[in-house]
Amino acid sequence: APAVGAALVLGLTSAALEGGVLVTAEGRSPRLAWRGRTLCSLVPHLAHGLSGLTMAVLWRSPYGPTAALLALPPMYVCARVFALCHQERAAHQATVRALVQAVDIKDRYTRGHSERVGRASVMIARELGMGGDRIEALRVAGVLHDLGKLGVPTRVLRKNGPLTPEERRVIELHPEYGHEMVRGIGFLGEARDAILHHHERLDGSGYPHGLAGADIPEAARVVAVADAFDAMTSTRAYRRARPVPAAVEELRRCAGAQFDPRMVDALTRALDRHGWHTSAPPEPRPLTPVGRRRTGGPRAGRGAGAQAGPPAGARAGPGAGPRAGPRAGPGAGPRAGSARKRP
Repeated sequence: APAVGAALVLGLTSAALEGGVLVTAEGRSPRLAWRGRTLCSLVPHLAHGLSGLTMAVLWRSPYGPTAALLALPPMYVCARVFALCHQERAAHQATVRALVQAVDIKDRYTRGHSERVGRASVMIARELGMGGDRIEALRVAGVLHDLGKLGVPTRVLRKNGPLTPEERRVIELHPEYGHEMVRGIGFLGEARDAILHHHERLDGSGYPHGLAGADIPEAARVVAVADAFDAMTSTRAYRRARPVPAAVEELRRCAGAQFDPRMVDALTRALDRHGWHTSAPPEPRPLTPVGRRRTGGPRAGRGAGAQAGPPAGARAGPGAGPRAGPRAGPGAGPRAGSARKRP
């Protein structure tokens, strides 16, 4: 009993310290900081504590140190299982990073966008009180939401001008391309649904399947808000970033038609608590063919994909950006209930 009590005290102390760090350093609410953390801390401490107690009892028994060695194989198996779990998690994270890097190389003008969408998705998920596993799934969903752009021709992604109807049809396939790429990756869970449906709209006019309201997976509704917010607050080659208050106001204007109001409210609360920092994207440096003299920098305005605010006259995806015509300000140009953002 004293040994079990000591293991319990150690586990509870560890959980309390970990939760305290999250509350003070990241500003999380105590309820969210300690949710599920106590059990995760108690289980390993109890397992290792009981194994150590068993070894001590056997060591002092009439059978001596030889009998104590019988406790070593279970302890080794336990340690090996923990190590394999950590290795598997590291492999999952490496897979996600590799996929994100592939997207960044494909469309260098949106570099860093995927990571920021993942961060904003986590902020929304925490405000909604989701558990640790769902928060991680939404982070991955935000990071990989534009994976399908690997299947879109580069000339379309970087086009400086209006999209033709055929180009629009091609770029609107990127959610389906992305879903097909990750369909066999089991650890992604509900992130696959977010990748497929993050361009759906609450009013049913989105794509690829035209889902409406509660038929849109919750993860997709979270990523849709995070994606649009970062697109509006990030600098692109052809326009400056919007201030955070202006982007939030645009999200609120489109809530109910394009975005889930719950997700918009959750992001607003998270921004009030934590703020938002967007680092400037690195200066693109396109490769110059050998033997050809480079006479100038990259063309301005070649970015596309997930960025907001297309160039004057550019058409954007359904439920995403303005129709033809120049922008006239934060609330002008697009159809009612539509945040300006290319597909």
